[in-house]
Amino acid sequence: MVITPQHLDIPKHISLGFSSRKGGMSVAPFEGLNMSSKRGDSQNNVDSNRQLFLNNFGIDESHLAQPVQISRDGIQVVQSPGIYADKDALITQTVGTYLSVLTADCSPILIWSTAHPVIGAVHSGWQGSERDILGQTLSKMMNEFDVKPAALSMAIGPGLCQDHFEVGPEFSKKFPMEYLKPLPGTDRFHFDNNQYLYDTAVKSGVPATQIEVLSYCSYADHELFYSHRRDGEQTGRMMSVIGIHV
Repeated sequence: MVITPQHLDIPKHISLGFSSRKGGMSVAPFEGLNMSSKRGDSQNNVDSNRQLFLNNFGIDESHLAQPVQISRDGIQVVQSPGIYADKDALITQTVGTYLSVLTADCSPILIWSTAHPVIGAVHSGWQGSERDILGQTLSKMMNEFDVKPAALSMAIGPGLCQDHFEVGPEFSKKFPMEYLKPLPGTDRFHFDNNQYLYDTAVKSGVPATQIEVLSYCSYADHELFYSHRRDGEQTGRMMSVIGIHV
């Protein structure tokens, strides 16, 4: 199953989509279309799952630029497929190089320009948001490729919704209170990461009408998505992909 934005115009030269866990070869606890073998699933299952998903774009894994994510703010402009260590965001102008990120609660963000052949893919949980990885990525796309903010569109894919993003008291020093909903009788909060990312994009100049936050929650929508917070260490990963057609 491929999930795509419903309210944005996607140029004909752009392919993008977010995977769910529907279908696939993996068995419990990774049951479904698991995209990573790092938590114990067999590589054969993951390879088969990835190809099932990538068939929707008419590509195989050799077309992917894959960041080795560490939940920080590493950003790299890439010219070719491959593995990119210690990165959580990739940018490219290269036709045929498809950017990817893996998630299981953090928010995947796919970015494209309607005026330039330039795209980006960002992985941002609270650590990335605290380090402003999305704002930095947008700034890099604008400055290095002369992209105007008004030409950018972006989709924030399935991640934790606020109702299931419980955080500690230290978050009142990390983020403005407008993104933190106090939990009665405790010193804890529910954090709205997706709203924070949306506002970051608007403050960077991306028109609000060109930003879509997909209406899913990785924790609540258990039949559709993997969730580390819900299921623990032994759970799968979804993949988000964006590319410029050959």
